[in-house]
Amino acid sequence: MVDPRREWMGLVILALVMLLAACGAEGDRIEEGPRWSSAPDRVPIVLIPGISRESARILRGGSFVPFSALSLRTDAMALANLGDPRFPADGAAGTEVPAKLERALRGTDVRGLQPLIDRLVREEGYVRGDPGRPRDKEYPENAPAERSDRTRVASLFVLYYDWRRDVAESACVVAERIARIRAATGAPHVLLVGHSFGGVVARYYLRYGGGDAMRNRDCPAADAATRAAVNAPGTQNVGRLVLLGVPHRGSVLAFRALLEDFSLFSVLALGLRDAVFTMPVAWQLLPYAESDGRVPLVVGGDGEERVPLYASRTWLERGWVPGDGGGDPVRVRFVETMLARAVALHQRLADRHPAEEAVQRLMVGGECRPTPARAIATGNGMQFVSRGQTDHPFFARATAPGDGVVTVESAMGLPASPTLASLTVCTGHNDYLDDSVLLGRVVRFLLQ
Repeated sequence: MVDPRREWMGLVILALVMLLAACGAEGDRIEEGPRWSSAPDRVPIVLIPGISRESARILRGGSFVPFSALSLRTDAMALANLGDPRFPADGAAGTEVPAKLERALRGTDVRGLQPLIDRLVREEGYVRGDPGRPRDKEYPENAPAERSDRTRVASLFVLYYDWRRDVAESACVVAERIARIRAATGAPHVLLVGHSFGGVVARYYLRYGGGDAMRNRDCPAADAATRAAVNAPGTQNVGRLVLLGVPHRGSVLAFRALLEDFSLFSVLALGLRDAVFTMPVAWQLLPYAESDGRVPLVVGGDGEERVPLYASRTWLERGWVPGDGGGDPVRVRFVETMLARAVALHQRLADRHPAEEAVQRLMVGGECRPTPARAIATGNGMQFVSRGQTDHPFFARATAPGDGVVTVESAMGLPASPTLASLTVCTGHNDYLDDSVLLGRVVRFLLQ
């Protein structure tokens, strides 16, 4: 049976960080089977993955490197450059990360999306390539003849990015890569698939392109030739969008990761909480507030508490800031900025938007696995239950149906629209496309 704690950690960046993000170990490549001949006229398909332990390992420099290596800068200069992927928040610019991950993960399954890659290559005539160099097709999924061919561009791409950073920075990187793919292939548009947090980035891109909508600034990563395309809403570049297990309304796992180190298999992930604290994405994945600014977040003996989660005083007064948070003006300023930035982002993604609604979308969420939905107030602070703790007295009130990581309410949290089809299934967060029926439906939706 899959360890429920391992599955949880899959979504929240935090989870991934923790080494055991979703279920299963890093598997061997699937043996090659018969392939159809590649088709030269395929509309490019672009996959945006979520958070995975594989990418976390590369970002922190190896499996045995302390979790503190995942930390980003939180000083005044870092806050001033929030939204700019060129800023070296961990010593390297966010614009350098995609190529680094692409090189390191080329022979590794793409968590949550590999079945789709295999299906598109083996049965639909697609050829996987490097989004930075679209004629580079040296991937294990491709037939040997395709790997060595440098005359034709690829048609299937995985866009890696530094998920720790602000969502606008991730969208800037994604927008630049999509512009490059379209220029290389000559395609008027691409087809997008976003898994988990990758779906949040995809939706932001549809609405705002690579620009920083919270500060009304352009994406600085684009060159003069692509600047206009990169900063325009991505809707004009996208034909269809598939959203798999996306936390459209946030996740309580983000809250948990900001409050505590995780312990798995009796090994404490020391320093994880401190590292997560520095990552803008953790704050932006917090559960969305209701109209009065409060979040139904905590249960206990006194009932449910609706918490003013986006007020910095809440974090300071309840001791939720690591270290001597209240006595460190730099940390206080960072918390204030992160919370305000998260609210601004949530406001820009919550309601219907014409740019997003111009694209046909398929939204898929899991609905049969107990999923963290509330924290439990105890005399010693906050407690969180795992999927296997069914005998806990607050289990029913602290969990909700979902895929083990994202609740069905959050995964299906987009407003109804004529261009939005929705589907709920019974699956785990990283296992959506292991279902051959759902996989077939996704392929048909993309290629119809």
